[in-house]
Amino acid sequence: MHFIIAFLIVAIAGSVISTRTLCGYNHISLIGKSLIFILLLICWLMPIIMNLLKNGCELSPEIYSKISLGGYFLFGFAFILLMILLLRDILWFGAYGITLLIKQSSQWWSPFNISLLTKINIITIVLTLILSLYGLYEGLKIPQIKEIEISTSKVKQEIRILQINDVHIDRSKPVQWVAELVDKANAVNADIIVLPGDIVDDDINFVKTQVSELKRLKSRYGIYYSSGNHELYNGLISIQNYIQNLGIVWLSGKGVYIENLPLFIAGIPDLPMLRKQNNYTHLLDGVNDDFYKILLAHNPSQAQSNLALGFDLQLSSHTHGGQIFPFHIPVRIINNYLAGLYQLPEGLLYISRGAGYWGPPIRLLAPSDITLIKLLPEHK
Repeated sequence: MHFIIAFLIVAIAGSVISTRTLCGYNHISLIGKSLIFILLLICWLMPIIMNLLKNGCELSPEIYSKISLGGYFLFGFAFILLMILLLRDILWFGAYGITLLIKQSSQWWSPFNISLLTKINIITIVLTLILSLYGLYEGLKIPQIKEIEISTSKVKQEIRILQINDVHIDRSKPVQWVAELVDKANAVNADIIVLPGDIVDDDINFVKTQVSELKRLKSRYGIYYSSGNHELYNGLISIQNYIQNLGIVWLSGKGVYIENLPLFIAGIPDLPMLRKQNNYTHLLDGVNDDFYKILLAHNPSQAQSNLALGFDLQLSSHTHGGQIFPFHIPVRIINNYLAGLYQLPEGLLYISRGAGYWGPPIRLLAPSDITLIKLLPEHK
């Protein structure tokens, strides 16, 4: 309930600010301004509307997928519009204020010049639409394979680890999209595939067709899954049971040796404040230090303390790399990290931007990826 109230406040505030910025100084009638406000408010409220449709109407997956895509796109459009308007006016008023101070101002390019403001508003809306459509393309496309190399003295031959995360399979994701993602992953011929969370983002009973595509994932030494926060939101036990029935190894507060490789992989679930167990110092009890030790931890924020247990590498996700700029900034502050490979004093942290999206089907300056991590022998 608190989240809904907070979201409503943000939605109303965003709609008011956008309407005021677009119409405040124009010769637009009160009815016109009211209509613009209502349209913007509907866009902002699309997440709530989509949730009501998902839970209150028995729509086929195909129909809901199309409606959800359109609804969340409108929400993304409204958010990007607000960000562009705020950035535009901060720069515009700032620059105009400086010219007033140095007595070089011109009424022609004043923010209160209605003729110019109308033209700039049209340009702003067109630019927002172009960026939103580009972001939609980036959000819906099958992610590219990103490769990183890590050298270590603990391996004697190349080990190929494919990381897939933040797929966010829900009723809006077509089966074909998941199938193509699996096909692309299989083409890599990985030794190991790891899934560090937020793979499933719906009641498993409604997305079994999509999730069952994961059964086709192929690697030489197995598929390993560690849960994220969205598995917890949508029924962790049911999702775990279904995933395990697909032949995927579920790692939750435990680790396994990888047959024929000097590799040990462990996993911990997300949302430590909701776990009965928060201490995982036992994970490396008795593990040979000559083995390369990897931890799957969906949330990267506790990477330093996790790596301090003795892990060589933590593989994380969760951040989406910000997904839609300028969300990069608060995401980086909240999670301590954003995306990519980090060399910490305690060890290495790698964060993938993720294969899918959450909320708006839009990615802006945060392209999706699945990552091929090559563990290479260290050259002396």
